[in-house]
Amino acid sequence: MPAPEVRNLNDYAVLWETSSTDGYGRFKLSAPVEIRVRWEGTTSESTDPQNTVQAVPTEVFVDREIPIDSILWHGRLRDIPTAPTNLMKVTGSDATPDIKNRFTQRTVELTRYGNLLPELA
Repeated sequence: MPAPEVRNLNDYAVLWETSSTDGYGRFKLSAPVEIRVRWEGTTSESTDPQNTVQAVPTEVFVDREIPIDSILWHGRLRDIPTAPTNLMKVTGSDATPDIKNRFTQRTVELTRYGNLLPELA
């Protein structure tokens, strides 16, 4: 039986972790990896820079610690199109240990990022 913190991670996402910054303070991303997640169907309203209201997923359960400003895409690594759409940016994270502090359930908060990846490291 899998550990409690990864038991319900029945979905997949592609993760580009932030690895460094360039000379202008923009993040560079590492190579994509496929991770197990539970992509919740819950949504909230958010506004983009043009002040357009959008519905976005509020949290995703993950199997690891993910740095802020990393990019997630819902799907398998083998299914990434040449120009991925619906990219999500990690804007927050939370780790909740169980009562005996043996297992930790991790979640990340997301906002819509766009359709263009930053430079890869």
